[in-house]
Amino acid sequence: MSMNCIFGFSLFLLLLVVLNIYFFYSLSTDRKPASFNLPLVKSEPIPRVVRLINDFSDHLNRLPSQYYIKNPKFLLIQRNLISSFNSSGQNKNNVWNNIDKWADEEFLFPTRNGAAGQILQALRTSQITLVDNAPKGTQLKLQILLENKQKLYFKPKRYVRQHVVQGSIYAGFDRHNSEVLTYYLAMILNYKWVVPSVIRRIHFEKDVLPHATVGLQRAMVKHVNGSSCIYGKCYYCNVNDTVCPDNKGEIEGAAILYLNKPLKKHNSPWRRSYKTFKMEWETDTYFCKKITSVLSTKRILNLIDVAIIDFLIQNGDRHSYEVYKKKIVLLDNGKGLGNPMFDELDILAPLYQCCMLSTTTWQSLEMVSGGSITETIKLLASFHGETLATDDHYKAIERRLLKVYAVVQYCIEKHGRTYVFKNTF
Repeated sequence: MSMNCIFGFSLFLLLLVVLNIYFFYSLSTDRKPASFNLPLVKSEPIPRVVRLINDFSDHLNRLPSQYYIKNPKFLLIQRNLISSFNSSGQNKNNVWNNIDKWADEEFLFPTRNGAAGQILQALRTSQITLVDNAPKGTQLKLQILLENKQKLYFKPKRYVRQHVVQGSIYAGFDRHNSEVLTYYLAMILNYKWVVPSVIRRIHFEKDVLPHATVGLQRAMVKHVNGSSCIYGKCYYCNVNDTVCPDNKGEIEGAAILYLNKPLKKHNSPWRRSYKTFKMEWETDTYFCKKITSVLSTKRILNLIDVAIIDFLIQNGDRHSYEVYKKKIVLLDNGKGLGNPMFDELDILAPLYQCCMLSTTTWQSLEMVSGGSITETIKLLASFHGETLATDDHYKAIERRLLKVYAVVQYCIEKHGRTYVFKNTF
């Protein structure tokens, strides 16, 4: 074959990739989602990438109409969630006294009988008795001791809701509102292994300074306007990245319940390298077969559940995970809600590489079609008068949900329903 022919064929393949990506991107309307952004790995042949884009786009365009409208069966679930979260009547001491008795084989914290609302109200309003640097982590957060010796982590606000984080999927500071939105999202999807989190505002002069430890005081600096600011103690903390009170003297953040449970930490098989080289899952077509030889089907299904939630919020920073009672606990969800205009498909790699899904997870996903996620999160957040995300972020979540449906349909067509859907009993 002549050099001209080789060059012409290569140009044709490149043009085909560009046209497919552009075509998929052009689908970003209220009813047609935006493009899959597939990572192009240099070691992979271009035709395979083209086929994958075509397969997903084809299934997205052929999704049944049921995935664009609300599922009437979700109404009862939504009512139960509203009933549980719109409650704050229980004495706060009773909430903290019973906290160690909550976890069982089905959930980390209860949602029935108004328990969810009572927990969040206690997190928002319980009196602060001590404030310190959080002992671990890469970014600034505080550890707060409440009345009755209950602990919480406080992840401060770094960006306004409208801020778009540019760069890699794991770029920027953690987003405190992502922690809270992920808690609501997990509850809506019936994933009960997530730590309660709520927006709270703490007054610097009244809540922080009188109760600050010596260590925290040493991690403060004076701002040019005379107010004290916190730069904290963590891996990336430095005096140039401070958190300061607003014009009301308050610091907004996510109040995250401290989980005093024995957690076992594991590296995620689908973790990123954070460097220029590719991880094995990014280049090996049969990576999932290797994982099935070292992890149980139940654990892989659990990782897929987490990947779906991470994809919806675009958290591409799940390099490790913690397990309690053989279930993955959703911790550290602050890297979501970065850029609503971009969907990093490789967060879904556990799903489209393994092509299997818990039957109960699929039933939950089918329940929340047609904008039900957006409507429910807005309702639950409104009980505390909060707006957790912009409309662009909510549209992005609904768009990504359609992509999850499309990937599952792709897997069903490729392997059959019996192979894809697994019972976890």
